[in-house]
Amino acid sequence: MRVLCFYSFFEITHPIKIKESINHHISKLGIEGSIILSSEGINGTILVPDEHENFIQEYLLGLGVDKQNIKVSNFDKKKIFSKLDVKIKKEIVTSDFDLTINEIHNGQFIEPDQWDDFIKEENVTIIDTRNEYEYRIGHFQNAVDPNISTFKEFKKYIQKNKDILKKKKIAIYCTGGIRCEKAGPLMQKYGIDTYQLKGGILKYLESSSAKSWDGECFVFDKRVALNKKLKPGTTLLCHGCNMPLKLEETKSPHYREGFSCQRCYHELNQKKIRSLTDKRKHWKRVMAD
Repeated sequence: MRVLCFYSFFEITHPIKIKESINHHISKLGIEGSIILSSEGINGTILVPDEHENFIQEYLLGLGVDKQNIKVSNFDKKKIFSKLDVKIKKEIVTSDFDLTINEIHNGQFIEPDQWDDFIKEENVTIIDTRNEYEYRIGHFQNAVDPNISTFKEFKKYIQKNKDILKKKKIAIYCTGGIRCEKAGPLMQKYGIDTYQLKGGILKYLESSSAKSWDGECFVFDKRVALNKKLKPGTTLLCHGCNMPLKLEETKSPHYREGFSCQRCYHELNQKKIRSLTDKRKHWKRVMAD
């Protein structure tokens, strides 16, 4: 099996028709995952049988997905999704940044094989555009953590720090590149000289020695996080609060596999235990199918 992560910003005038086309062309091929459509483009992560990978990539290119924005990794387990879910939303990555497609397309990029040299340049500051819990699991060396819990909060961070950031070159990165394609143009509107890691962490790990990366890369599926070789790492997920956990965090007396961790143990009650138990039973049935 292969995991395809992809996105592209382009105008979609009839997202309902695209959704119908996706369901018609790929829903019968044993493909699972999540795809988001909006008037600004497409964003998705899907699990694809090897024999259908070439067809799916060609199909995505036909929809308008940029080939450089398709990241591929191997996965040898049976399930990381339960079905194919295609949704239509206002944005393909929630930001409320009020950017036009043209503004998004004016971003400045650094290719993955040039990233390590660029971030070592004088007066370059690295900023992680992801959420705090993603940064905690892994990040680039010397990167600044804006300490946000959702991407929508990144705008307030920029507004607060814009005068300082204007004095530097800013290198930004995210998981697959999609958040940076909004964060970069937003920062440029505030007069900040900003450069995005093309293809994000996943493309960097795929195409470089990854010598500037520490830890694992959090992903929003059942793999939880990937190591430098793009294989599922050691990070676990707390099913009580959906937060990632490093192995050492499972040593906490408040960690209970499938139910709680040190962050959410105080919220655990009988009602929640029953709900989580039902969810565990459901996922075990899905994995067994």
